[in-house]
Amino acid sequence: MIYFPGRVDLEALKIQVQDITEKAGWEPTLYLPTDGENHGRQQALAALAQKSSHILVAGGDGTIREVAVAIAEQKSNATLGLIPSGTGNVLARNLNLDLNNLKACVKQALQGNRHPIDLVLARIIHANGERSEHGFVVMAGLGLDAQIMQATDSKRKRQLGWVAYIEGGFKSLPLRYERLAVTIDSAEPRNLRVLTLLVGNAGWLPGRIGLMPDASLDDGELDLAAIGPRRFWQWVDFWSRVTLGNRALRPTRIGRKLLDATANIKTLENMSGRKVRVTPTHPVHLQLDGDGFGEVLEVEFEVMPRAMSVRV
Repeated sequence: MIYFPGRVDLEALKIQVQDITEKAGWEPTLYLPTDGENHGRQQALAALAQKSSHILVAGGDGTIREVAVAIAEQKSNATLGLIPSGTGNVLARNLNLDLNNLKACVKQALQGNRHPIDLVLARIIHANGERSEHGFVVMAGLGLDAQIMQATDSKRKRQLGWVAYIEGGFKSLPLRYERLAVTIDSAEPRNLRVLTLLVGNAGWLPGRIGLMPDASLDDGELDLAAIGPRRFWQWVDFWSRVTLGNRALRPTRIGRKLLDATANIKTLENMSGRKVRVTPTHPVHLQLDGDGFGEVLEVEFEVMPRAMSVRV
């Protein structure tokens, strides 16, 4: 068990875990806390070194990202179980876990079916010219959303949850539209003017906001959402689409046709592919699964199909 101290009631969690593992005759559970320097990766490597076949994570998407990528890099067959305890819990939401039921989450995390999911590799050229590679699970963002996450105070996140991002949003004003050259697979580059470009495996955010409603965690494809409303009525169109439209209309064939027929690519454009290269005209902020990576000159995203498995 890898957990974020202060984000979970550890004693209550231990009771639920032991109730299942002791009855099943499993070996005693190893509990590894994250800290200011090690956010999950080193703990995962330590667990794998001890031949762990299953790792539970009680934390947010950032902690899950560190652990999932470590499992994939080691080419381990270990599975991952989720006890959502973060700000957004985007992966847990897209897996339809019951965030308010600890007992149900623990049972699924330990005894759920093995479900392979994709990961994504981001090859980054940072603003200072340095290069790095980082894997992620859920969603990357370039532009406003990454700037907001960078501006959001971590203590406020622990106190207020996802509402703290609103404060970060005010700190990011005024809005700035970014110009990005976006290349999907072998197609010609497209020049987009957006507030935010999202790339990832999962498209539903807290509040049942569906920015990439067709995204799937296991389809071997990356989904994109180019978000750039300019006018008041485009903002109205945007919010109606990502909330009511996706909940009430998109599930039906007629509703989907209506949404597609009235789509405005200046408001919201959805795309997909296996490899995506993004080159901004000037450095822009980047986030991966909610963690800020500063300003970047270029990012190439590539899907890693079914790179690891979760229990659901």
